Amino acid sequence: MHHWLLNNRWFGSYIKNYHEGRGISAKGKIFSITSLWVAICISIFLIQILPMQVALIIIASAVTTHLLRIPTYRKEDTLDSKSSKNVK
Repeated sequence: MHHWLLNNRWFGSYIKNYHEGRGISAKGKIFSITSLWVAICISIFLIQILPMQVALIIIASAVTTHLLRIPTYRKEDTLDSKSSKNVK
């Protein structure tokens, strides 16, 4: 399963970059955070229990903070580090 995930043509590169500490692309962060908050807002609207609504907001805020603290992956950084290794 792990091998399949890392070599998947749709999201394998995202998982590899995250596991190798390169981070998540800006586009990936924007998509993730936007879809997270859309789902949370829909859930808050559907669930009319105040403690659950508060819990959802706290969880979404924590996940958003986590995503924003992950380094932003840029292809140029990878190319620059490879070219600088070749120069030395």
